Amino acid sequence: MKKGLLIIPICSSLLFASGCLPSNVQDEIEKVEKENSEKEENAPKSEEDVAPEDVEISDEQKEVIEDQDAISKEEAVNQLIEEQKSIEITLPNEKKKFTSEQELSQYMSNLFYLFHKGDLSGEKFYEKAKPHFHEDFLAMLPSSELDRVETFEILQYTFLQYLPAPIESYEITEATTNIRGDEGESVRKYITDDSRFIYYLLTMKKVNDQWFVTDDSPAPPYEIDPATESSFKKIGGE
Repeated sequence: MKKGLLIIPICSSLLFASGCLPSNVQDEIEKVEKENSEKEENAPKSEEDVAPEDVEISDEQKEVIEDQDAISKEEAVNQLIEEQKSIEITLPNEKKKFTSEQELSQYMSNLFYLFHKGDLSGEKFYEKAKPHFHEDFLAMLPSSELDRVETFEILQYTFLQYLPAPIESYEITEATTNIRGDEGESVRKYITDDSRFIYYLLTMKKVNDQWFVTDDSPAPPYEIDPATESSFKKIGGE
């Protein structure tokens, strides 16, 4: 069977949107988003805040930043995969914190895979993933722990309802970081049992010595040249 891309309806990056969640959970999310927006607008600037134009960077760094600003998300994901090098997949043990972006990428990619496949409940997923969510990620969730668990349970149900075929396995790319080494990302590819693909982009941020997940969003689908397939390392399935 010919392999192909799979596009399924997704409600925002976290599947949050009207109609996907109960009204009480949706109202709480909208309330939190409004409060966060107001805090950002009214927050005084500290002495540590430095405007981008005041930061001295080299010509080479400036060229890289300009190139990144000029490309779309689809092009960025495509470029990320093409630049990857094969890595040995070794799932790390569960930890209170990860000081390596590679370990966090592998650990969280596996959790999201089990969650999206339906093998890990929304409650268990949240329990295991919460210590590794960045505060910005947690800020997008309802404030109540019960509502957070309910949210992930509904997100999982919604995802599986739209999934036309079960996920058989997944592959991941090596995590890469920015010039400063404090932000990273990796791409995950789900393969369904009818040989279709679903892509996700995992983004991370380093705070002190610990890496956190800031987002995990569906990545734009695109054709992948066979030569770049070695960028992925497969886990699960045959």
